[in-house]
Amino acid sequence: MAKRVAIIGAGISGLLACKYTLEKGFRPVVLESKGGIGGVWAQTLETTKLQTPKLVYEFSDFPWPSTVKEEFPNSNQIMEYLELYARKFDLLRHIKFNSKVIGIDYEGTSNDEILSWSLWGGTGEAFGPRGKWNITVQEANTESTQVYEAEFVILCIGRYSDLPNIPVFPENRGPEVFDGNVIHAMDYSAMDNATAAEFIKGKRVTVVGFQKSALDIASECAKANGVKHPCTVLYRTEHWSMPNYLPWGVPLALLYLNRFSEFMIHKPGEGFLLFLLATLLSPLVFGISSLYNSIVCYCRECIHPRIPQLAIIGYSESLANLYTSEMRCRWLAHLLDGSFKLPCISDMEKDIARWENFMKRYSGRYFRGSCLGVVHIWYNDQLCKDMGCNPKRKNGLLGELFEPYGPADYRDLSPIESSK
Repeated sequence: MAKRVAIIGAGISGLLACKYTLEKGFRPVVLESKGGIGGVWAQTLETTKLQTPKLVYEFSDFPWPSTVKEEFPNSNQIMEYLELYARKFDLLRHIKFNSKVIGIDYEGTSNDEILSWSLWGGTGEAFGPRGKWNITVQEANTESTQVYEAEFVILCIGRYSDLPNIPVFPENRGPEVFDGNVIHAMDYSAMDNATAAEFIKGKRVTVVGFQKSALDIASECAKANGVKHPCTVLYRTEHWSMPNYLPWGVPLALLYLNRFSEFMIHKPGEGFLLFLLATLLSPLVFGISSLYNSIVCYCRECIHPRIPQLAIIGYSESLANLYTSEMRCRWLAHLLDGSFKLPCISDMEKDIARWENFMKRYSGRYFRGSCLGVVHIWYNDQLCKDMGCNPKRKNGLLGELFEPYGPADYRDLSPIESSK
């Protein structure tokens, strides 16, 4: 019988994990705590749109509908796109909605044995000979619990997992001494559009923060209340928004989604000559590279060397999260079906340490362990090499250096593909 793969979360990463494990002949079950798909897109602001062009935020084998003309679709259009994708590949029947995971337990192997392994899972392969996961799920409607067994678990719960980042205030200096309402951006996003509009109508609103949600909420407040009740934004660090096109009309994608821009970055494991060249060229892209955060420290951003039969998809961010999650899910599907093995644990840990040092160098004080940023294409190259696929997706040297990379370049990815 085909092995059972439990996927936690039915956002973008969960849908992709379901699709690619199905293609490899596994039995996926997707456990979603909410009543529908979409993850973060299912609970977002009315005015929220994509912040990257749709051509780099699409499924490689399922382009945006021709009816979507906007370069930056809004949240409703994105949800419709995800629904179309799920129906196209018959994913909905594998999803159990309103099923909140309240515990996962690994059994079959002792902790001492796991710590003694030199290879991930004892063999370097995805499935262990004895180990399995027990996933305890609570049904939202009845509050009853059920335990699912799986040979592999894929966590697709995003970066925040519905857990707001609440600052700690000194005693008698926090929200309790404020006469107005104090809510988190997640609480505001969870409101329906009418409730959210009524909540901010005619109020003086102060937004604390300067990243994506903060700017979107500030824009909604400014539009709703105008100059009569201006919105105030308080922040410690600027995160400047960059226009899609530079003043002279050159698409921004040409600056950060091609190999030439990444050639200026010294990657982990490169020799001294390439390091020297990257050091000489790096000032040309400093204005871009210094904006990005660093990545989470897992092997290929998916696998913890000491946790067997489990992968994490969707926590580490990139320039286009859908695009990156799809590449990771394809890579993981190849690992699951035995197309390749992982290196020994000591090599994995050394590689992780190199990644950490690399991102500290290029992220400086913004090192937070959660974003690929400046080496998006190079990262995809590593996944392709693991899968035995040709990482070079363009025609000719100039095309390979200067043409922007996107999901469509990996549409026909095949381990037996010859160079173009």
